[in-house]
Amino acid sequence: MELDKKDRLILEALQADARQSLAALGKRIGLSQPAMSERVRKLEEGGVIEGYGARINLRSLGLALQAIVRVRTTHEHIKSYIRLFEKMPEVLEADRVTGEDCFIVRCAFAEPQDLERVVDALAAHGSVSTSLVLSSAVRKRVPLQPRSP
Repeated sequence: MELDKKDRLILEALQADARQSLAALGKRIGLSQPAMSERVRKLEEGGVIEGYGARINLRSLGLALQAIVRVRTTHEHIKSYIRLFEKMPEVLEADRVTGEDCFIVRCAFAEPQDLERVVDALAAHGSVSTSLVLSSAVRKRVPLQPRSP
């Protein structure tokens, strides 16, 4: 799907606040409410917008600790790790990566013992290294402007 400047402005605005009305968003971007609705519908149908969600404050849920866990394993255990990640509520994200590690996993915990339990489970078929998250400097986002070299 070919995106123009207004489409990119719409996506940027929706990433910042997906709850704003399409009429208010259209006014900011310079489109009527019907034109705005049509563009958003096309972005949804084209698969550019996959859905909408809420950003949850993990600390407010008692999950004050986050960790990045790097997992190394052999190819035969890749699928079993994916199934394991899906079953673990502590796993927020799991990316299969290239390089020495096979997965980079972001987890959230209430207590250090929870981290220990997850690390022990993940170490069943490979090596694990863990880094505690001190803070997040940039929230998850999608860069919308292609950069030229």
